[in-house]
Order: sequence, then C-alpha cells, then structure tokens
Amino acid sequence: MNNLQLPEVTPSASAVVTRHSVKRRIDPIDAPARPLGSKRLALIAKRTNAAASTSDRHAERIAEGDTLLTNHDGTVTFLLRATRYGLLMERTQRQASGIRLVQTMVFHDVKSFDRWCAVEPLRFDDGLLFSKLGRQGHAAFAIHP
Repeated sequence: MNNLQLPEVTPSASAVVTRHSVKRRIDPIDAPARPLGSKRLALIAKRTNAAASTSDRHAERIAEGDTLLTNHDGTVTFLLRATRYGLLMERTQRQASGIRLVQTMVFHDVKSFDRWCAVEPLRFDDGLLFSKLGRQGHAAFAIHP
C-alpha cells in the first residue's frame, strides 16, 4: 500500500521570470525644453537691449522742471511738464511683446486733471504711483496757475 509517491515539483518555464530592466517612459511634458533657435534668441536679446535703453531715451526728453514717474517694473511711465497752457502729460505703456502705447494729454485746469485721474485704471494697479501722479500734477498746476 505504500505505492503512493509524492509528486516531484519542478519549476516550469513560465513560473521563472527574469526581470528585465524597465525604463520609465518619459512624458513629453517632463522632457527638457528644446533649445531656442537663433531667430528667437536674437529677438530676446533685442528686447532686452531695448528695455535697457529706455531709461536713456527718457533722460534725453526730461528737461529741467519735468517729472518722470515710473512703476516698479517700468511698464508704465508718466512724464509731467508744467507749461503756460496747463499740464502736459505723456503716458507710456509698454508690453513684453515690444508694443508701446504713448498718450499725450494737456490739462488746462485742475478740474480736468482730477476728472481724468478718477477714471485712470492705474489707481487700482499701482496705488503708490497713482498718488505720486496726483501730487505732482497738482504741484505743477501750482507753478503755472
């Protein structure tokens, strides 16, 4: 009765798994950025040089008695000049793409200047610059009443 033999266990080929090195597939968004082309590099250098030279251009336009007000990043500037006709104000707004908007206005009296200040969107964006603009504008009207 002792004919019972225990089965011999041999590992099968499918049970033996050799682990190959598994590389994580890199998502395109995780890949390093491509290098910029020569045209793009030249455009960035041109914009950087243009931004650096704007202070030189302002220095040429400022005469004695003029006031130049600039926000913290240089995107908005105000040039104030008291004249016998009233307050001459040049507002320059620059964008990163190189576009520049220049507005030149003449205010004949304090009332028209205050009315313009009431609707200027800068009062919400940069309150400190806006308050300086109001003070310097009123001071300019005091010079030429």
